[in-house]
Amino acid sequence: MAQAERPIDDLTTKDELSIDDLNLGPIGPWATQQQFRESKFFAELLNRLVTGRDMNICITAASSTGVGKTTLAAAVAILIDQHGWTADKASVADPQDYDYRYDHAPPGSCLILDEAEKAMDARRGMSSDSVNLSQTFATKRYRQIFSILTAPSKSWIDTRLGDDAADYWIQAQETDLGRIKGEAKCYRLKTNEHYEVSYSKRTETIHWPVLDDHEEFQKLDRRKRELLESDSERKYVDADSVDDLKEQAVESATKRQRRRIVKRLDDHPKLTQQEIADVFDLSKTRINQIANAD
Repeated sequence: MAQAERPIDDLTTKDELSIDDLNLGPIGPWATQQQFRESKFFAELLNRLVTGRDMNICITAASSTGVGKTTLAAAVAILIDQHGWTADKASVADPQDYDYRYDHAPPGSCLILDEAEKAMDARRGMSSDSVNLSQTFATKRYRQIFSILTAPSKSWIDTRLGDDAADYWIQAQETDLGRIKGEAKCYRLKTNEHYEVSYSKRTETIHWPVLDDHEEFQKLDRRKRELLESDSERKYVDADSVDDLKEQAVESATKRQRRRIVKRLDDHPKLTQQEIADVFDLSKTRINQIANAD
C-alpha cells in the first residue's frame, strides 16, 4: 500500500525528507524530476524567489514551429508562480495586454507573453512598437514579476529587444522527425559591463513535463488556436474581458498624457528627475526611461 503524502509540518527532524513525502501541488511534476531538481536553472529560480528578485526568460525554438515553446513556457510559469499560475496570466501576441497585466499582478506572479513576433508582424515591425515591447519586457524589473517571452529565435530577440533583455534563454529542441522532444537547452545570459559585451553560457539541458491534462494550459492552448485561426483585425477577446479592455483603454490614455507631462517637466531647467518622480510617485529610474523614450 502506497504511503500517503504528508504536509511539510508533519515531518519531524528524525524523518528522512523525501520529495515523494511532500504534497507539492502543481509543481509536483517538475520537482519529482531529479534531473531538473539538480539543474542550475532550478537553483537560480529558488534563489531569486527566496531573495525577492525577478527573472526574465526567453524561450525560442530550434526549428520554426511546433516544438512546444508554449508548453514549456506554461510549465515554467506553473513552477514559478507563487499564487498559482492561471491562463489569464498569459498574453498571446499582445504586448499591451502583457503591459497591463504586469502593472496589476501581485509580486511573485509569473506572466507569459506568447507569440511576441506575431504582434510585431501584425504591425509590420514598426519601430515604435519595437520600442514599446522592449520597454515593457526588458525594463520592467521593479515588482518581482517573473516574465516569460516566446519568440522564433534568439536573434529576433536581440534585434528587437536587445541582447540584455533576459536572464535566461531556453531553446526548445525537436526530434529527428521534427516532433516535440520535451527537451531544451538552457543558457545563462550575462553582460560584461566593463567590456560592454553580452554573452550566453550554456548551462545544461532540461526536460519539461507533459501538460495535456492541465486545465489552465488547455485554456491557453484554446485561446492560442483561436488566435492563429482568426483572420480578424482584433486577434482575441475573452467574453468576460470587455470591462478589462475598457479599463485598459482609459489607463492607456492616462499613461500617454502622463508621458507628455513628464517630458515637458524634464525639459524644465529648475526641476530634477527626482522631484518629478516624487510628484508622480514613480522611481527616478522610471522617470528617466519615460523622458528618454521616443
